[in-house]
Amino acid sequence: MNFRRIQHFIEVAEVGNLSKAAKRLNIVQPALSQSIRRLEEDLNVALFSRSRKGMELTEAGQQFLISAHGIINQYNRAREDISTMARDPQGLVSVAMTASALNVLTVPLCQLLEDTYTNIDLNLDEGLAGNILKGFESGAYDLVVSYMATPSDSIGVEPLIEEDLFLTGPFETGATSRDIQFDQLPKFPLIMPQEQHGIHQMISNIAEERGVALNKTRVAAALNPTIELVAARQGYSLLPMSAIHNRLDRRGLTARRVIRPKLSHTVYMSYPTHRPLTQATLAVMNLIRQSVAQVHSDDKWPGTLLTKPATDASETPI
Repeated sequence: MNFRRIQHFIEVAEVGNLSKAAKRLNIVQPALSQSIRRLEEDLNVALFSRSRKGMELTEAGQQFLISAHGIINQYNRAREDISTMARDPQGLVSVAMTASALNVLTVPLCQLLEDTYTNIDLNLDEGLAGNILKGFESGAYDLVVSYMATPSDSIGVEPLIEEDLFLTGPFETGATSRDIQFDQLPKFPLIMPQEQHGIHQMISNIAEERGVALNKTRVAAALNPTIELVAARQGYSLLPMSAIHNRLDRRGLTARRVIRPKLSHTVYMSYPTHRPLTQATLAVMNLIRQSVAQVHSDDKWPGTLLTKPATDASETPI
């Protein structure tokens, strides 16, 4: 049954005249007449008795008018409920991020959530890129922010930022913050991530292509232990600013952007495509975009910004 035909029927029933109803509905009379006729065919009953005086409801038409008003009222209530959900979504959204992304996004994301949505509960988790992607695929997380992303029939991927990598060392008075060329890296003992880590593979491939023998320490460490080791003057590392922005200068670290070639990789947001996204998830997705744009503008996450926040959650591009 066509919803618009029900609206047409109610209008004709209230006016009692096809011509007047057509004017109020802003459609031509033949189209309105055809709409009523098809509704009667759908119901297999005559809804109006037609005469020169106009259109009068039959007994069946009077009974259907009650039902028709109920259908319209239910539709209007449902539309209002959905509109309210879009304006003030609610529910739990679980988001997993790699350690560096979580380090730079936690505060702005939670502040935006507090300022914008009062009925969304946010669960933030941290993990290695491979582990959180497995959790996402199993349904443990609604969203994942990571440099590792694989689009598929059930997973959508959105680039957020291409982040630069910096030679990170211990703080020293008068230390330079100038850029450093890749070919100068062998002068520094590098604490590298484990071999399966994407950054390790990228740096090793570039070094091999350029014939550069990097000076790697015997320790391969995760992000937080690496930062502690660098601050303790046990070596240097190649890290994104997202991981160290709050520990620069007198808080223990210095950073020099690596150039020629520039070292960078892309951070993505992954989301499910095999099921409808809740309004709360759509809202959090846009808050993540806004947070990334904010910290990029504040120079806490240098690189190339790839995301564009929507003006409201209902406009979320996916």
